[in-house]
Amino acid sequence: MAAKKGEKKRGINELNKELNDGYIRQLYLLYGSERFLIQDYKARLLSALNCAGDEMNFNTFSGDKISIPELLDTAKTMPFFSERRVVLVEDSGFFKSATEGLLEGLAELPSTTVLIFIEHDKEKRDGTEKGVDGRNKIFKFFDKAESTFSMDTPDEKDLYTWITSTLSRGGKQVERGVPERLLSGPKRDMQELESEMEKLLSYTLEKEQITVRDVEDICVSPVEDKVFAMIDALSTRDKTKAVLYYTDLLFLRDPIFRIVSLIQRHYQILLRIKQMQSDQTPWGNIARIAGIQPFLVKKYQAQANGYSEKQLQDACAYCFDVNLAVTGGILPDAVALDRLIMQLLAMKKPE
Repeated sequence: MAAKKGEKKRGINELNKELNDGYIRQLYLLYGSERFLIQDYKARLLSALNCAGDEMNFNTFSGDKISIPELLDTAKTMPFFSERRVVLVEDSGFFKSATEGLLEGLAELPSTTVLIFIEHDKEKRDGTEKGVDGRNKIFKFFDKAESTFSMDTPDEKDLYTWITSTLSRGGKQVERGVPERLLSGPKRDMQELESEMEKLLSYTLEKEQITVRDVEDICVSPVEDKVFAMIDALSTRDKTKAVLYYTDLLFLRDPIFRIVSLIQRHYQILLRIKQMQSDQTPWGNIARIAGIQPFLVKKYQAQANGYSEKQLQDACAYCFDVNLAVTGGILPDAVALDRLIMQLLAMKKPE
């Protein structure tokens, strides 16, 4: 039955157990924000259903212009010299808007058909557009059949386990602190993390252990890392540390406009979080609206708590003005950045 308010949604743990047990459902809906998980479990599902190369009994549909009669006709067709027919439908939009005739057709599917829907969340300028609507009749139909599987980013504990198990491939030892260091970047989804771990494994072939230093040498962006650390120091008014991190930033010799853009983006995130705290935005929505991973929310909130909303608005304005001065050639790059840092250092702790 559908998950009750406060009840945990079905997700990768439940789907993983079913696949390991060899249990196959007739209906599947994989949805959510984590494209890596969606693609990974889509591949596992299709592998379990033995679809590879079966052009007679494997059909695909994609996009929001799918003909429902054509989809249902295909789904109701008996398999040809096979145990089942598999139909894969991606980004149909059926789980958000009215879908005339689809609900009735789903109830009439033959037992030989497996119908898989994939609905991705989409990134927009003003936030994330969800791929499904829990109030939609089709979603409720799938949810009642326990065929909905949420593919959102796992919590920090599960991510640590995933990172450690992935890096332990081939008998590698993983130094304590490696998962935390990999997750310390400003914004990382699982696709990016897997790519970083592949780099780690490639560059440490001759080593028995993967260390925190390996992560810092191979994966962590020095500039983004220093910007995050510098703003962390600024938020606690530790001016000595802030200046040290600023000096490190200059030593890296990255383009000044990029450094300013990273600082500006960071303060914009802090301002959004501060405003959401004032509006008592539900915890689960903060990461999505701010454009950061859920496990980073606490770190950003701690920084936002070091400022008043007016101070964060001022910081964003300072960044905008300096960015304009840099890109417009009004001030020399180094002078413009120095001015920005002095303005940020001058901010007093709110009462």
